[in-house]
Amino acid sequence: MKKPTQMEALHALCVIASGDGRREALFGNSLDLVPSVYERTLIGDGYPTAYLEFPLLGEPRLDMLSVHGYVEPDARLAPGAGYGYEAMFDWFKGVCTPSGSVSCGLELDLSTGETETAGVYLQQRKRTDMVAPFLDSVGEAKRTQTYLDSLARMPEGWPPAYVGLFPGRPGTPMRIGGYMDNSELARCVEEPAHLGACFRQIGFTAFDGPMLERCSQFMGLAPEIDFQFDIMPDGSLGDTFGLSLSFNETKPYEARECMESGYGAALMEALQAWGLADDRWKLIAGAAFARHVGYERDDGTEGRFALCIRFNYAKVKFRGCEPQPAKFYLTCTAAELKV
Repeated sequence: MKKPTQMEALHALCVIASGDGRREALFGNSLDLVPSVYERTLIGDGYPTAYLEFPLLGEPRLDMLSVHGYVEPDARLAPGAGYGYEAMFDWFKGVCTPSGSVSCGLELDLSTGETETAGVYLQQRKRTDMVAPFLDSVGEAKRTQTYLDSLARMPEGWPPAYVGLFPGRPGTPMRIGGYMDNSELARCVEEPAHLGACFRQIGFTAFDGPMLERCSQFMGLAPEIDFQFDIMPDGSLGDTFGLSLSFNETKPYEARECMESGYGAALMEALQAWGLADDRWKLIAGAAFARHVGYERDDGTEGRFALCIRFNYAKVKFRGCEPQPAKFYLTCTAAELKV
């Protein structure tokens, strides 16, 4: 066989992810939009990771984030691709590395039927110097100072790692998020009042005692935490706090056990007991997948190609102190393996 094309790989991953009733229960008709919008995020020969985001309560639907960890210096956007962000990709080509330590992507709100307007995303991790040129590349340089002001207020153990926004959409926030240090996570689990003190330092005021208690309980259910705030155009923080529990250390072959008897099951059962999910979460375990196959290169040698679907995060947003229905994220990846 020949190496799968980008679209062939995506098709295979979508078929696997949506099998055994998951399409109807988890994704709904939004899945039909994924191939056409994914194609418009392609640049060069790379296989961007597709993050599939779906709710665990309410009408099944899907949003998607397409993320590039590395773009070759001479790569070009596919015809009609890029959603008008050529300058962003040109900038990213100059700063990314093959290690994928930073990443950049496009986000589509497919649950609303949106296919023409994309948000942008940068995971810079410790490279905070990248945020200003990133925002400049998407025409949002005016937001740089509000980001830097928020960065300066972050407590020890709350290192921001990514930023995202919908450029040009009036009144919408810029999201700032990161991955909490383990020691800080442990303290927030043990001391809800400490979490409140951190919120006050950051400038986030939309919390009360019950929310702090619920956040601490939630944070104690998984080994790693992703936090997220909204920076409004005037520099203030919005009334939404996003809290995600990571499954990134769960290998695909461990997924079923995790969801049936491990921390995944405990987490999902808690979300269902809190009224933030129904029992559709029980279908998620079957979506995990990993396989590599041989293919024939153009020169006749054998290469290896991998397809993988992994759990990413379970996420709860608190808006005005109230928890919203939970969401879950799957990552769909395809890559040529080094042999």
